[in-house]
Amino acid sequence: MLSRWDTKINDLNFALHEVKRLTKHLVRKKEETRGRPPKHDPVSYVQLIVLKEFSDGLSLRKAEVRLSEFTVGERVDHSVIAYWENKPEIARCMQIIISRAGRILDKCLRKIFSFVDATKFTTWNVKEVQIHVANRIAQETVYPIGVSFLKKNIRDPVNECLPSGYGRVYLDAGYDDNKTIGVLFNKGYTPIVCPNKNRWKGYWRKKARKLYRMPINRRGYRHRGRGESVFGSLTNEFGDRFHARNEQAMQARILSRIISYQIKLLIRCDEKIISLWLIIRHAPIIDKFFNTTKLKNLILLIT
Repeated sequence: MLSRWDTKINDLNFALHEVKRLTKHLVRKKEETRGRPPKHDPVSYVQLIVLKEFSDGLSLRKAEVRLSEFTVGERVDHSVIAYWENKPEIARCMQIIISRAGRILDKCLRKIFSFVDATKFTTWNVKEVQIHVANRIAQETVYPIGVSFLKKNIRDPVNECLPSGYGRVYLDAGYDDNKTIGVLFNKGYTPIVCPNKNRWKGYWRKKARKLYRMPINRRGYRHRGRGESVFGSLTNEFGDRFHARNEQAMQARILSRIISYQIKLLIRCDEKIISLWLIIRHAPIIDKFFNTTKLKNLILLIT
């Protein structure tokens, strides 16, 4: 695995390669509907919005100038980028991308335990948006595997953001809800939930309390804070406020930043692919000695 200080993890070419891999077969073709069809595939706009945040959260106008032609193949007006950023379908696609990236990282890294927590982001007009994030804590790093913006109760966002799995999952007292704990057990996890002193009823809650009282689980709960490092990394890299006018655009940008975090981890894990891409990048120099067509075919097989 590459070091997090390696300059290759910030390379736009590698980032675009990973985004295309994650968005493959993302949107099915719909039947013809009324109105003018989009000029480009909606997936192309998803890729552009993600790379906009990957590039230190560029403004819409800077994304138009610096990224649109690189990503889509021609210049896309900033108003068009803003239009797609405000569509609910784009946020849903990004949630699917985060889940896909999480599954790939599960295969690459050695998981120790899981963790679910919520955090809030604000705009400059102090409008808060809360997001629930499920993270895996591995020996090498911490990585997100799912997210949710649901607000109705605690159970639904946990059910949406956390895929089925195994092992211990740590949650704070805010998630001490009988139905939520039942969801965690049914998904295959061993939930270690900090007890809420004002709640005590429920079959699943009593079962979880017995687990929490075990010394090994109490010691393990102390490491729960490692999962919050994802929130700290996002704040350090992008800041804690968004230049967004509405909640839908804000959700798209939050999700794009989480995907950017995952992309950098995927680049760090894909050392073989990076090595091959570097060879092809300098193909005119080494064309005398290697058949670059064979190398390109090899990359297609790997990816």
